[in-house]
Amino acid sequence: MQNKVSYIVIIVLAFVCLILSMKLGQQSDVAETRKNSAVSVSSEFAEGNKSSVPKVAVFARESKKFAADEYVLSVELSMVGTDKKILYRKMGEKRNRLFEILKSVGISESNVEQSSIELSKEWDYDYQYANPGKRSFLGFSSSQKFKVHVGTKQLKKDFIQLLSAEPDFEIKRSEPQLKDMAALQAKVVKNVCDKALAKAENYAQGAGSKLGKILMANGNVDQDRYWWFEKADSVEIEARLSLEMELLSNEKAESSNEPVVLFVHNNEERKYAADEFETNFTLEIVGTNKKSLYELMEKRRVSILERLDSLDIPRTDVDDFDIKLQKNRTRPMAKVRSLGEFGGYSASKCFKVYVKSMDVASALVNVLAQERDVEFSGVTPKLKNRDSLTAKIEILTSQKAMEKAEAFAAGLGMKVGKIIDVDDGMVSREYWNEYRGKLAPKSYGGGIVLGNDMPPPSRAIADSVTVGARINYVVELQ
Repeated sequence: MQNKVSYIVIIVLAFVCLILSMKLGQQSDVAETRKNSAVSVSSEFAEGNKSSVPKVAVFARESKKFAADEYVLSVELSMVGTDKKILYRKMGEKRNRLFEILKSVGISESNVEQSSIELSKEWDYDYQYANPGKRSFLGFSSSQKFKVHVGTKQLKKDFIQLLSAEPDFEIKRSEPQLKDMAALQAKVVKNVCDKALAKAENYAQGAGSKLGKILMANGNVDQDRYWWFEKADSVEIEARLSLEMELLSNEKAESSNEPVVLFVHNNEERKYAADEFETNFTLEIVGTNKKSLYELMEKRRVSILERLDSLDIPRTDVDDFDIKLQKNRTRPMAKVRSLGEFGGYSASKCFKVYVKSMDVASALVNVLAQERDVEFSGVTPKLKNRDSLTAKIEILTSQKAMEKAEAFAAGLGMKVGKIIDVDDGMVSREYWNEYRGKLAPKSYGGGIVLGNDMPPPSRAIADSVTVGARINYVVELQ
């Protein structure tokens, strides 16, 4: 029995020794691995330090104000009234008054841009307990925006003085501008390059070293118009430059072979006369009898389509959407969760009309804007050859970016080498912009005449599209 116990004890001790030896071996392997890893990291760090280039990085900013030789005044015409037809006619009269003032001070109509007229309904909501949730029609609100380009400070002063006597007009801001912007920007770029190089030289001298070659430059130049100040008559051009240069330890040290790179950015926009227009408007009627409301909506739909026929607009160019009908309910403020009382029905129908000329689009606005139950959502000018015009802007944007790169390179005493990378930054876009047209009044079938009692069609809607593009350049400097 004792022999058996002895055998068991010996076996257990042997097993424990085996486990201990295995653990010691694993710890030895981990220690060796950590040692090798540390050696590897240290060698990589040393190798990285060995191949890195000592450098000095600086940032410089230079700005200079120049006397403006052109001004853009943002003017807004706004009126309210209860009769839509009368309000629209008064808006036309006020527009004519604006152009009379411009003519009297010697400003050409070709120097005026304008948006489409905006006209909407105004409501008053009753939140009292006596008649909760009910809305009352107050009338119509109409507005139109203009941009007036003025050539001299005196012309601007004369125009503002005359327009200040018109209560329905408001000058939102005055933007001073420069005609020869590119040449003036080049001067500021040269100054900021000199400032950055001098700053880098000072830092290197203070460190007991000397400057080597330029490693990287990132420059940009733009203008900041102080339009938020009244009577502003100057434009500030600002250039910014981030510069990295080699830092050499002694006179005999040689520059590295790393390429010198420059980053620049540019964006351009140009306006083009629109040759297509998309008009959106909504027919809206309220009532208490659902059947009668549908019948009235159908009559008005037919009437509107006949108006479009009188303007020679094909039915194929008209999108006639389905009627949307919903119940109107009034909810007392004290009972937010209640269903409220039935307040009748509201029916609406949207129309989208595509027209191919400025005068037809203007005639459509003049006709339907006077209808009490019709509300415009907007007139969007478009371009048929948008792709080809966008291509021109993209080429121009790229050329201007290269001009900026050459200006910064010259300021640094270098030349532009090969292009490393080109990035558009964003997709070239077409968007609606304000621009005044130049079309004469014209008559259409159905007896619709745009004469003295209506504003000229070119002054009712915008008729240009702005196409823009932007680009980022990375180039080598030599």
